[in-house]
Amino acid sequence: MDFGLMLDDSFVYAKEGLWGRWSRWLVLIGCMIVFPLILGYMVRIYRGERPAPEPGEWGTIFVDGLKLLVVSIVYWAPVILLLLLALIPFIMTLVSAGVFSESFSAMSESQLERWMDNHPELISQLLLTGGFMALLIFIAVILAIVITFLSFIGIIRFARTHSISEAFNFSAIIAHIGRIGWINYIIALITISVIGYIFGTILSFFSYIPIIGTLVELFLTGIFYVPFILFSARFSALVYNTGEEGSL
Repeated sequence: MDFGLMLDDSFVYAKEGLWGRWSRWLVLIGCMIVFPLILGYMVRIYRGERPAPEPGEWGTIFVDGLKLLVVSIVYWAPVILLLLLALIPFIMTLVSAGVFSESFSAMSESQLERWMDNHPELISQLLLTGGFMALLIFIAVILAIVITFLSFIGIIRFARTHSISEAFNFSAIIAHIGRIGWINYIIALITISVIGYIFGTILSFFSYIPIIGTLVELFLTGIFYVPFILFSARFSALVYNTGEEGSL
């Protein structure tokens, strides 16, 4: 897998798809507001359309976007559920203990120690729910890693086959990853994750501008997130292609 070639291809894809095509750029920014449209546009890129497709066929891409949203929700629902099961009991215990009250926050260190001595059962409950929370969060993290591995290919498989059920054909997904090569696949996931993190970090710096920082960040995100979408979707499609016959 030639990562340099794939990154260059993805960059050129985004550049040629938007640079000098300002009306398309603006339309896609608008699609981010009605987000199923931008998701549906990503589905077209996942299917391997080159050059970047012209936005259109709004009904079709809206439906494709909704389907992609459903696939994503189904994939990540177990992680969200685990996090809720982890946090809700712990937060409810803290609330019942009055931890969020003004009187509690105003306690001195000695008062807090006396409070803890006078509420041993509540402290035990906090420790129990805290341990339960930590266990569930650990399981959620492991599950999130597994889901990331499966969903990356599963989402593109849905786009290529036009079938939601194929997004969850785990035996086919694992076989496809095997053809890509697990090491190559892991490197590809890390690569796009790092690029996304750097992209988000750079944009977040603008939020520190006094008074107008948040507005500047939102404005720049609206402008530059579109090319990142094209770049990342194209890169994902290329990674998927390496597991097919006649790759790249």
